[in-house]
Amino acid sequence: MCAIGWARLLGSCYLIIHNVMSRQASSDRCRSLGGYLAVVSDAQETVAIQEFIATLGYNDTLMYIDGSDVEEEGVWKTEAGDVMTYMGMSGEEPNGNRTENCLVMTHDFVGDIGCTWSPSISAVCEM
Repeated sequence: MCAIGWARLLGSCYLIIHNVMSRQASSDRCRSLGGYLAVVSDAQETVAIQEFIATLGYNDTLMYIDGSDVEEEGVWKTEAGDVMTYMGMSGEEPNGNRTENCLVMTHDFVGDIGCTWSPSISAVCEM
């Protein structure tokens, strides 16, 4: 069972948060709510979260998810330090070299952007 406001998808609970300025702020907010940035582990989970985003009407809203190659370009890791074997990136992604090191998604896109964003961005939390 999920906490109030969280949605159950594929055995986990997810929540969209808004108005965060960085991946770290997103992660901190997710933790304060009892979760963590969503770790997308396969295509089925990618589609489920993207459908959830679309159902809420946030189609083109960029949302941080867990994953960064800030330590070593091209080696994507979770916040826990685990090497990621699946990111589900779209088309020409990743394409930001050293300037785009954090994963984001929308209802139909997964890619990399900078780890800070102005004016603000959203994120997907998982529990």
